[in-house]
Amino acid sequence: MMRRTFPRAHGLCLSLACLVVCPALGCGRRASVAVSQGDSAAPAPAQPEAPALQASRVERDGLSIAFALRPIERGRGAAAAAESTAAAAFADVVAEFTITDAKTGAPLGGLSPLGWMSRRDGDAGAADGLSGGAAASAAGAAPDEAGCRERIKRFMGGLLSARPEVDMNAYLLWTLNQDSTLSAINPQVALGRTKLRSIVSLAGPGVALALHPDRDTLYVSLRGGRGLAVVDTRRGFVRSNVPVGQDPARVAVAPDGRTVWVGNDGDGTVSVIDARSTDVMKTLQVGPGHHEITFTGGGRAAWITSQRGDAVTVVDVAALEPLGAIPVGEGAVSIAASDEAGVVYVANGARGEVVILDAARRAVAGRVALKPGLGALQFEPGGRFAFALNPAADEVAILDASTGAVAHALTGFAAPDAVTFTGAFAYVRNLGAGKISLIDRAGLGGPAAPPVVHVAVGQDAPAAAGRGPATGPSGLAAPIAPMPEGNGALIASPADKALYFYVEGMMAPIGTFSTYGREPSSILVEDRALKEVRKGVYATTVRLGAEGLYDVELLLDRPRAAVCLEATVAPARCAEGGDYADQGGCGEGPAPGIALSPLFEPDLQLAAGEPATLRFRATAKDTAAALDAKEMEIMIVRFPAGYRWSGAPRPEGDGIFSVAFTPPAPGQYRFLAAAPQRGVPFGALPFVPLRVSARGAGGGAPGGGAR
Repeated sequence: MMRRTFPRAHGLCLSLACLVVCPALGCGRRASVAVSQGDSAAPAPAQPEAPALQASRVERDGLSIAFALRPIERGRGAAAAAESTAAAAFADVVAEFTITDAKTGAPLGGLSPLGWMSRRDGDAGAADGLSGGAAASAAGAAPDEAGCRERIKRFMGGLLSARPEVDMNAYLLWTLNQDSTLSAINPQVALGRTKLRSIVSLAGPGVALALHPDRDTLYVSLRGGRGLAVVDTRRGFVRSNVPVGQDPARVAVAPDGRTVWVGNDGDGTVSVIDARSTDVMKTLQVGPGHHEITFTGGGRAAWITSQRGDAVTVVDVAALEPLGAIPVGEGAVSIAASDEAGVVYVANGARGEVVILDAARRAVAGRVALKPGLGALQFEPGGRFAFALNPAADEVAILDASTGAVAHALTGFAAPDAVTFTGAFAYVRNLGAGKISLIDRAGLGGPAAPPVVHVAVGQDAPAAAGRGPATGPSGLAAPIAPMPEGNGALIASPADKALYFYVEGMMAPIGTFSTYGREPSSILVEDRALKEVRKGVYATTVRLGAEGLYDVELLLDRPRAAVCLEATVAPARCAEGGDYADQGGCGEGPAPGIALSPLFEPDLQLAAGEPATLRFRATAKDTAAALDAKEMEIMIVRFPAGYRWSGAPRPEGDGIFSVAFTPPAPGQYRFLAAAPQRGVPFGALPFVPLRVSARGAGGGAPGGGAR
């Protein structure tokens, strides 16, 4: 019997039964899922010491509700932050609601607010489809209470035609697929409509991925000498491809978010990349074979295995200098660390042995003999128990770091190859069967084996997928993503080409999301929902839209209340001190913008399935600095709906850029360009039409800059 129920199983409710049972305002609960593998509910970056850039307050139904936009410090310091007077367009800021009792001033905790920001631009056309106060707001006037409720109702409906400029409840499901793509799936879109927000095309098949703590960037290692893809999660495109060593595989982001570590299995190195500039800071020689990476001391030391070497290399993360090499024997396939226990565990697959390392002394402290065939190894969040998975023996061994011995040896699995955790259970993926296995964590410390419940997930075993999941030597796939509420998970099924949503207490998944014909090998969740960072204070990081006056819509569930506040967004500008070089615009006042001129003929006709190179010239207006390819985004969409390609252009010098594009099918396409860092979002520049004919039907790529 499973002892856990699901009192807070509201996360994906918005996209499943809740949208059927309760129209619009009926759910009123925050929708969110886990931030990343093994990391549930990372706190929002609230910064109470930073001054408010914009503040608004209202009292309603005995509540005092204040809204503020606050700068993200990024090392500028409080003095520099104090010089900011307004939130700038296209900047990243902390959106913060403070909710207190209107009479006593006591903060009100435990709420689940939903928030949005919609631009009140005075465009009468924006009022189409609205009525009353909502239409007045869209036309430039503040909404009344009825209009506020109507606006919120439309936002909660998930319709693409009623999207706010800023959504403070958003979360996306990111899957790494076998066809060299990433899928971004929005489970909150209304039923009956596509939930696929975007497809990100990668330069090669993806091996492993990692999400930066700020949730703005995904890092994906690529096969075929394609390096590391740096993906902008907010805009859904590859910002750059960073050249690293041969055959990059494991990717790990340092706990402080400053560096990204990539294990290069083909040349015995690890590339350390500056997370902000994406420059390779150092290439470390760590030994041949596959590499796994973990961190100790709160991220001060990195520990790196070498499968065909015989030692674990320890590196000072700040200095990027080796601290030593610890002999563990050849064949290390995985590594896990526990700061709580002060140990690092290394699994030797062929020998079936776990080597225990003393993290402080950087020395071998013991060895635990298990069965040959070990794979993934991971500590549960408490740091006491380590789970050693053995796909060859169909077993899971649980080691107790307090004794250095095996606490439990569990059987009955089918090639277990991946594990993740919620507050109550360890979730084990079975590569050889269509099921997940839940191990009750409450029983780990007792003498008896903890209860294990097997839950059927999908029709086929993951191993039955067309090309099989990209598991790698120690399970590079991350097929399970926990929910932040701690009561369920999302499971990727490559064989079924689907994602399954499971809530603890159920004997089967309660929902399914399509992956639109793609085989997902890994899944993680980008969570941007409002979180309670201090009692009565709910915050999240958002990227603002264009300048102007905004309505800030807030929905509370207890007590039931719909409230509208205001915020003003100033013209884009560079932050003082140069620390926000990636923020929209430069200098004082409005962003200078760019001018774009296609270098191909206006009547250019392409052929479906045939690659073409589209060249264009892009220059910054006025006296702004020359454009860099990293500042630009290109999107090509099939009109009116369907295929969408996005990516960064290649620089060719003298202000000329190019993109390689292979249209998938005949039809009308639109070529769009943007430079958000210069305050030029998509739509600010006119699109360039492209016509695509069937192959051999007279289409082609004449001169004028396309080939």
